[in-house]
Amino acid sequence: MLLDLQNGKGENIRSACIKALASLSKWLDWKAYYGLLLRCFREMTLKQDKQKVLMRLICSILDQFHFSEASSLHEIEGSMGHIPDADTSNEVSTMSGTYTRRGNCSSVQICLQKDVLPRVQKFLVSDSENVNVTISLVALKVLKLLPGDIMELQLPSILHRISNFLKNRLESVRDEARSALAACLKELGLEYLQFIIKVLRGTLKRGFELHVLGYTLNFILTKFLLNPTSLNLDYCLEDLLYVVENDILGDVSEEKEVEKIASKMKETRKQKSYETLKMIAQNITFKAHAIKLLSPVTIHLQKHLSPKVKPKLENMLKHIAAGIQCNPSVNQKELFVFVYGLIKDGLTDEHFGHESLQDNDAARDENTNSNRLVNVDRQYSYLITEFALGVLQNYLRNVKLDKGDEKLLSMLDPFVRLLGNCLSSKYENIIFASLKSLYSIVRLPLPSLENEADHIKNSLLDIAQGSVNGSTPLMESCTKLLTLLLRMTKMTLSEAQLQSLVQFPVFVDLERNPSFVALSLLKAIINRKLVVPEIYDVVKRVSELMVTSQVESIRRKCSQILLQFLLRYQISKKRFQQHLDLLLANLRYEHSTGREAVLEMIHVIIKKFPTIIDEQSQTIFMHLVICLANDQDNKVRSMAGAAIKRLAGHVNSHSLKSILEFSFSWYLGGKQHLWSSAAQVLGLLVEVMGNSFQEHVAQVLPVMGNILQSAANVIINKQLCISDEAIPLWKEVYYSLVLLEKILHQFISLCFSKELEDTWETICDFLLYPHIWVRNISCRLIALYFARVAECYKETEVLESFSLMGPSRLFHIAVSLISQLNVQPVDDAAGTLISQNLIFAICHLHGLLVGSKHDGGDSAFGPDEQSRLVKAFNLLDPKKGRSIYTSFNFHLNDSVHKAEYQGSILITNLLKRMGKIPIQMEAVQARVVLNSFKAISTKLIDQSKVLTSEGEVDCQSYAHQLLLPLYKICEGLAGKVISDDVKQLAQEVCETIQKVVGRQTYFRVYGQIGKGLKAKRDKRKQEEKVMAVVNPMQNAKRKMRIASKSKANKRRKIMSMKMTRWMR
Repeated sequence: MLLDLQNGKGENIRSACIKALASLSKWLDWKAYYGLLLRCFREMTLKQDKQKVLMRLICSILDQFHFSEASSLHEIEGSMGHIPDADTSNEVSTMSGTYTRRGNCSSVQICLQKDVLPRVQKFLVSDSENVNVTISLVALKVLKLLPGDIMELQLPSILHRISNFLKNRLESVRDEARSALAACLKELGLEYLQFIIKVLRGTLKRGFELHVLGYTLNFILTKFLLNPTSLNLDYCLEDLLYVVENDILGDVSEEKEVEKIASKMKETRKQKSYETLKMIAQNITFKAHAIKLLSPVTIHLQKHLSPKVKPKLENMLKHIAAGIQCNPSVNQKELFVFVYGLIKDGLTDEHFGHESLQDNDAARDENTNSNRLVNVDRQYSYLITEFALGVLQNYLRNVKLDKGDEKLLSMLDPFVRLLGNCLSSKYENIIFASLKSLYSIVRLPLPSLENEADHIKNSLLDIAQGSVNGSTPLMESCTKLLTLLLRMTKMTLSEAQLQSLVQFPVFVDLERNPSFVALSLLKAIINRKLVVPEIYDVVKRVSELMVTSQVESIRRKCSQILLQFLLRYQISKKRFQQHLDLLLANLRYEHSTGREAVLEMIHVIIKKFPTIIDEQSQTIFMHLVICLANDQDNKVRSMAGAAIKRLAGHVNSHSLKSILEFSFSWYLGGKQHLWSSAAQVLGLLVEVMGNSFQEHVAQVLPVMGNILQSAANVIINKQLCISDEAIPLWKEVYYSLVLLEKILHQFISLCFSKELEDTWETICDFLLYPHIWVRNISCRLIALYFARVAECYKETEVLESFSLMGPSRLFHIAVSLISQLNVQPVDDAAGTLISQNLIFAICHLHGLLVGSKHDGGDSAFGPDEQSRLVKAFNLLDPKKGRSIYTSFNFHLNDSVHKAEYQGSILITNLLKRMGKIPIQMEAVQARVVLNSFKAISTKLIDQSKVLTSEGEVDCQSYAHQLLLPLYKICEGLAGKVISDDVKQLAQEVCETIQKVVGRQTYFRVYGQIGKGLKAKRDKRKQEEKVMAVVNPMQNAKRKMRIASKSKANKRRKIMSMKMTRWMR
């Protein structure tokens, strides 16, 4: 099977065959194993196009080599005897003679040496034009099974052969040679890396070959050093550093900077030796070879540096630091000692020029002292200091700094003074790195921190004073460290230092360039209660920035600073009034985020300063009411309302009385533009005052009734969907109803009071109000009324005593709710309320009429309710409303109670109209109707009335009316695409009805509906055929309308699919 596969096809089968044969070879004895190897070699000779596959097989078989060195000559002869080649006997006799002469070699090794290895070498020689990675691997695997002296003799020729291909000008050949070397190193092990490097250095000596050398070394290390925790490059460190140094700093590096040369080969396009250096630093023993690792750099730092060399050395140090960070052999103590020594030596060199002559001699002697870690020219020692600080910074960033680790604290404590001295350096990079490291360790409880805090503070102030730009990384780090020192230590700032600090650019440019770091420092200063006159001006700018900034974090930090300042500092009433006036004035700021920040601050000030707020309560109240009334942002209005509640709850009784008087004067007065604001405030006061507001209810309700009644006429001859701007008094109505809702929640006994009967009538009319907010609050109030009724009534006679529980009123409420579903988009919350109200109204209408005890000739509706019925029927069906009302009042069958008959007509017409909504409207309205059907089906359907006395399906029964729209939805006859969740809900409603009427009756009704719909479709199709003959012009127009509608539906479906794909 392996040899029958065509080249380039069935690679997965080929790999599986090789794996299977290799697994089988693991269990073969030497005779069979050796025979399998020889057969592979023979097939390679016969089928040269299969050489690569067979070499892969040989390689896998050698991986399963499992024979000990104790093999007998009899085993060898047996292994040779089964091969029918003419040369077999000669091979056996030859190897037998060799075995006799060399008794110290095993028989298996003799076979490998005298037979297998020559065959492999033969293929190597015959394929001298190609690298052929697999043949090289096979040769190495065979050599590994032979004695060491043979391997040492043969290995160089194999590696030299591969390395020579790296001289080839073809990039593909060089890539294959690199892959072969990497595979060889993986096979031989890391201990042969030095040998391979020496072979490469001996082969690649000049010209472009040197570029190939550096690139190849990086490639080999990248492929091999996948698990650095188990590798060590100590033994070949010198050879590695030699190649890296020559590639980065030698003549070959200059060629990479020439664009024409760099673009010729991929080995010259990118400098890989920096990454090589990082890998070397990552895989050496840190304690023993850290200094040696720096030698390529330190050697060059002992002489004058050209502008081109210095950046290269800095980059080398950067990659060495990155490698040390990932080195698993790094010990915490060893690292700290190493870093401390380098930094200390660097500071000594930097201060060398500032010493006296005698000190210079001493310093010179110290430089030559053997205690010095590295010897470099003093003018370049700052590079080593930067390197050491970088290593320390990387370590502190990644290690967990435990405050309870005494050993760690004892090792870090000496660095406080050392890093503090680094802040006086003339090199910005050293200062910056020192700031980063200090920021990490200042949080720890280090003994020397308190002693050195003032010294560090003075250095930080010097750095800040010398900075022109307050937004540089150095200045930000300096500010962060100073902030942390103020928080974590007892260090303080003198008045002169504080005055100097607040005049730094970072505070001067606070409005134009706000800095979170500067604000944090200011907060720390205020927290320490440090006082200078300039601090008050800075806080004033901060209070303005709290409003004007568009960054959330900046606004929040400014709010914290202002509050902390007001709480901790002793300020006069005049200054406090200035801050308060500024806040109140900014309630009219153009951006809502600023107004929100002001309201948050006012909310906190009301809570924290009750005494001062009592004096300013009227002023604050007026500004908050204006914001509540005029602001266009919903969140701002909500926050203003919350602030008014907070104010009313924290002022004294006199101030609260004043707020009440203002609110009542607005609501009871004749200025219409004040009614809505007054209603909002009174609603908030109801929540704050609770039961104590009851004495004021009598004042509110009559005025509220007049406002509602004056707005009730707006719905006459108006549509529900006119624009909001064209609706008069809608705000006054809405907020008055919200006030009523809060009053009823607080005083539930008022729900059925005589004073509110007319108001409830008006609220029912508001179910059809043009503005959606008024419709929603009206629906919410009706739900509250129904819930209260459900708690109170016990019998039907008691139920009729409630003002809204008359049959005509319940019917009108149900019709109004259905009309809402027909014209407005409904959200989930509003849909739930509509569904609850519909269920209550229909079920109790059924209970009042169908289950009532009226005599047969009496009507359940008095003369006063007839006009309401006419209005409701016309609203339910504008075309047929009058005829339905006529049939409702004239029933000639005296054998049926008239009230029951009238009730069935009302409910049947409601169900018919509701059944059209899922077909005509959107999924939200459909769910409202279907949930209502599910709830009322168990209460309306009487199993005995589903079928007539003759056993036929009664098409006027509630079951039939409920199942008709459900059938269209479930059977796909709705004429539009129905969503899956609506279909599933319809199925659930059908299952509920089936449980009520029984399985057999349910399927009879369901089938009758299907037959009726089919008959209508057939009739319509027949009429269309007649029309095509009688009136072809009208038929053509009908077809054009259908085609246009289909095209529109298709376009809508495509757009819907696109929107769905875009939203993913």
